[in-house]
Amino acid sequence: MTDSTDRHDLAERIATSIRDTVDESTQSRRSFLSRSALAGGTLVALGGGTGLAVAAEDEEGNSSDEEMKAMFDDVDGTDVDVVNYALTLEHLENAFYREGLEMFDRSDFDDAGVESDVTTGNGKSVYSTIEVIGEHEASHAGVLSETTSLLGGEPVAEASYDFGVETVEEFLAVAQVLENTGVSAYAGAAPFIESPDLQSAALSIHSVEARHAAFLNGLNGESYFPNAFDPALSQDEVLSAAGQFIESSD
Repeated sequence: MTDSTDRHDLAERIATSIRDTVDESTQSRRSFLSRSALAGGTLVALGGGTGLAVAAEDEEGNSSDEEMKAMFDDVDGTDVDVVNYALTLEHLENAFYREGLEMFDRSDFDDAGVESDVTTGNGKSVYSTIEVIGEHEASHAGVLSETTSLLGGEPVAEASYDFGVETVEEFLAVAQVLENTGVSAYAGAAPFIESPDLQSAALSIHSVEARHAAFLNGLNGESYFPNAFDPALSQDEVLSAAGQFIESSD
């Protein structure tokens, strides 16, 4: 597990790289995340937390509602917005594992027959492996949150979530959905990243999310790697998929 010193160093390096990239760029760019967020499955004001999001204005200086709802596919975004977008997903995953591991213990996994059906390949139990995945997500959220703060922005906060999970089997099924969505989300965001260090960090998170997804695919009786190419999802597609689990957001 990445310790706090390593996380701080990584966040500082990403923040410095983004500052350097912004200083070198003279292009005026719109926010791809704009000021939208998720609550109750609906896109509502979530963004502007970066302090850098810019809404399009008409000749009279009025913000356009249509521009405020700009989609990931057709806008340029700042790296700070990309960080907060990724942080929204990492908060979701972090909360999911934290709540799930509070709800279920090792004996619940034993009773569900999970431990006897699957070999983790690392000598650990399935339950212990899920604990490691949860630690990874907490580390991701910590680095991204600190990076936003170092850049003078406000990290997007955790929302209130309802994952609708009552059994170990349901927990593992939702985990599979979240991890595969995360893989596609990072693939979709990658082309919009300008900072070399942020791109490197995003790719390193993306590969770990892919390993989580492969493990959970196998755990749920599906192919570890079903396709030669993973789909890249747009911001709107990712937020719509994640919205079903979000009850409210600040």
